[in-house]
Amino acid sequence: MAILGFAIAAGAQQNQPVPANKPVCQECIRIRIGLPRVVRGPSGIASDSTFTEVPLANGKFRGFTGTAMSAAIDGNAPWDMSAPGVTVLKAGPAGSSDSCGQWLQHVEKAGNQLLGWVHNETACNYNIGQTHMSMVLATSSDYGLTWNTLGKIIGPMATDLPSTGVMSGDTCLSAIRGNDGYYYCYGLRARKHQMFVARAPVSDPSPGNWKKYFNGDWSQPGVGGDATLLGNNIRPAYWSAKDMEVGVDWNAKGITLAFSTDRLHFTDLPQPILVLDAGSWNRKADSAELLAYETLIDAKTGENQLGDHWLMAYMYLQPGEGFDKRYLVFRPVDVTFGRRPDEPQSAVALARWYNAKLHDRWSTVAPVPGNYADYQLETVSGYLLTTADPNRATVELEDCVAHWAGHPDHLLSEKGFCETHGFQRLRTAGWVYTQPQPDTVPLYLCHNTADQFHFASNDTQCEKLGTPEKLLGYALKQ
Repeated sequence: MAILGFAIAAGAQQNQPVPANKPVCQECIRIRIGLPRVVRGPSGIASDSTFTEVPLANGKFRGFTGTAMSAAIDGNAPWDMSAPGVTVLKAGPAGSSDSCGQWLQHVEKAGNQLLGWVHNETACNYNIGQTHMSMVLATSSDYGLTWNTLGKIIGPMATDLPSTGVMSGDTCLSAIRGNDGYYYCYGLRARKHQMFVARAPVSDPSPGNWKKYFNGDWSQPGVGGDATLLGNNIRPAYWSAKDMEVGVDWNAKGITLAFSTDRLHFTDLPQPILVLDAGSWNRKADSAELLAYETLIDAKTGENQLGDHWLMAYMYLQPGEGFDKRYLVFRPVDVTFGRRPDEPQSAVALARWYNAKLHDRWSTVAPVPGNYADYQLETVSGYLLTTADPNRATVELEDCVAHWAGHPDHLLSEKGFCETHGFQRLRTAGWVYTQPQPDTVPLYLCHNTADQFHFASNDTQCEKLGTPEKLLGYALKQ
């Protein structure tokens, strides 16, 4: 193609219809969530948008994140994004479509250059929740250090104008390259806070070639056209190993995975992959932790063309903390088919971290700021279920903290214990079995009386780091 200078991927076909939605054997899928790694924050250049990255020719990786501006960050691995960032995009002049900022939502290799899907905002007054959104396409010939904007590819209908105290406009939450010769943009209609989808041929995704899906056909222009609203707010990736889209979704149980084989209809897994309290964007003192901008990338390549080992990247706020203390977190997600009928579908790793300066051992499933530095990883104590087992007795555990010893005393105990014993409840940790099961390990609550801290251990003698207080239950080995 003349403008962008790259060709259709080998084997891709143009003008194909959307395939029929094929059933996904959700009961066959087994999910295990590994240890979270906090790589940026607090504050600074932390994730205020969908994280995206690409592998570099020198074997390293370049990620992109930012807050109203976009920064490039180089690392030695897809999760290694702690280096100082270099600003590559920033807000434009007053009155422009990007006067409030430019956020790189997705970056994709295309021949000898990069394509960038850039989220723009204008007419903003964030104090009253007002902004107006659109999406432009840009190219880079130096792996994202400088960008050339080609023009707007996604924008609202003519009647959707900036309004006082309202989020308006159309934009993209994420973009993927399918196996059918099209790029797909999963967009957000801001006034409705619902998702839509648009596409353009891989051979020429230039402005003017994007079509929104509307009433059964790809018939509406990307800029100014209407779109069928899909309901979910998902940032899908392409699971190339299974030829389907997969993304992170929210429901009443927490964070789950949603799958689609027709690029239009997404179905949630029956069990959450992470159980979460209802965190709020209104950061009051008693607010729960907040996860946002969750996206999936491949654990080896960093791209959103997935194998079976993924990373979930997201912005994270600790309970009670505001947006001045935001973090960027990566978390392994291992997915396999062939789950046994009696095997829990989803489970999350329980880690124990030790801060010698604070005399604090923290057994938690949550991200730990200062991990691998202030807090050293001691062990993984097993995996907690993300929902109660309907067939076997379980107990719900919660993660709590107190400060009466002059330092944090983190405690893992059964639901309801914390607030009745002077601890501040932080989160639901997960579930353990009340009786031994195949492939489980015991989990004890232990206490160190000299330094006054609690922790969890699989050892009846608490590894001689303290004394046992009670048996919490039985966690999965893996």
